[in-house]
Amino acid sequence: MERANGWEALEVRHLRSFAAVAEHGSFAVAARELGYTQSAISQQVRAFERIVGASVFRRHPGGRRPVELTEEGESLLAHAHRLLARVEATRADLAAVALGEQGRVAVATTQSIGARILPAALARYRADRPRAEVEIRELTTIDDLLAAVESGVVDIAFASLPVADGPFHVQELLADPYVLVTRADRPERTLRDLEGKRLLGIRGCRHERLVEERLLADGVVVSSSERFDDNSMIQELVAAGEGVAIVPQLTIDTADPRVAVSPVPELPPRRLAIVIHGERRLRPAAHRLIDIVLEVCAGSEGRAPRSVLQSSGT
Repeated sequence: MERANGWEALEVRHLRSFAAVAEHGSFAVAARELGYTQSAISQQVRAFERIVGASVFRRHPGGRRPVELTEEGESLLAHAHRLLARVEATRADLAAVALGEQGRVAVATTQSIGARILPAALARYRADRPRAEVEIRELTTIDDLLAAVESGVVDIAFASLPVADGPFHVQELLADPYVLVTRADRPERTLRDLEGKRLLGIRGCRHERLVEERLLADGVVVSSSERFDDNSMIQELVAAGEGVAIVPQLTIDTADPRVAVSPVPELPPRRLAIVIHGERRLRPAAHRLIDIVLEVCAGSEGRAPRSVLQSSGT
């Protein structure tokens, strides 16, 4: 396809239309999502193809089958997502400036940090900056957490390491050891005690494979393995005698007298970290919250906080 325009003609609307059609496999669905007519989306995609000098979709006559990306389209899509994320991050920076010194801090977190770390940190933060607004989002996967940081939807995310390459600065918070959780009156205290038991875990936790591999290496065969989205549900099921769990310590209430908690030294601890966008200019309100979280985590481990965020690379 002959290129009619230079790359300088590329506009954000071209990227949005291209990305939306690629996501949905449909010009009609992309049009509804973006608030355009279908013909407008088609025109923007054709303009995008003229600019880049290649066809990005394979169209199917009749429009009944989803459109498919060409090889060139596949190559361009990752760049389009990055460029759109940068636009949103820029928008977030300008919005933060408009809010002024106190501002708003948007945080994305997992259940465990949201329940065990954030409450103490926010209590101290409110005393320090009573006018600052804190928005908290719970996200379940590392991909969702990183996407929220990259696009500027949130200023700060809490995630487990390792973090994929990207425009991120990462600061390790603490090591979260794995523990075996059983009903208080049950004898299971080691991995070998789990032979034939029902094992409960966290759905979507990428470290669950470590547990499975460790049991396999030790020759331990459980009767079944089930996963859940809610950490408190896992603890309640264990307390009711419905199974045992191997989970990171922060996911449970260790003070619950109904359960017994035993260390699992065979497994390396989960490492938790703060992630921010390395190329955004965060406001003082966000930096202050980061410092307080570091102090809270340092206190829980008995070490001095470090406030220098390290880059994860690009």
